[in-house]
Amino acid sequence: MTIILILLGGGCGALIRGMLTDFCNQRFKQSYPIATIIVNIVGSFLIEFVSGYSLQAHWLSPLFTIGFLGGLTTFSTLSSELVNFLNQPRQLAHLIIYSVIQYLGAFLACLLGYFI
Repeated sequence: MTIILILLGGGCGALIRGMLTDFCNQRFKQSYPIATIIVNIVGSFLIEFVSGYSLQAHWLSPLFTIGFLGGLTTFSTLSSELVNFLNQPRQLAHLIIYSVIQYLGAFLACLLGYFI
């Protein structure tokens, strides 16, 4: 049962990430990875916020925390985008700014989720 809950949650999280990526690509018409920033920071907040509460229903953690938030957030895409910045001329500043936004933003979002 746990595997099915993780599968369902992960599929929903990945679907929302994909839809948000498409929306951001169409809306902002730029190659800067805004969707990855959004999903990682929101996911970081939610995972800490939810883990601060004792989940009464034992099925909620695999469905939401492991499944949905695991499917929503993406470390591999972040890493790939950082490498892509390295492959473009004169993008070192963007690489540094993007790294700071991602890692500091996720950390601060976790702190906020923890203290709420």
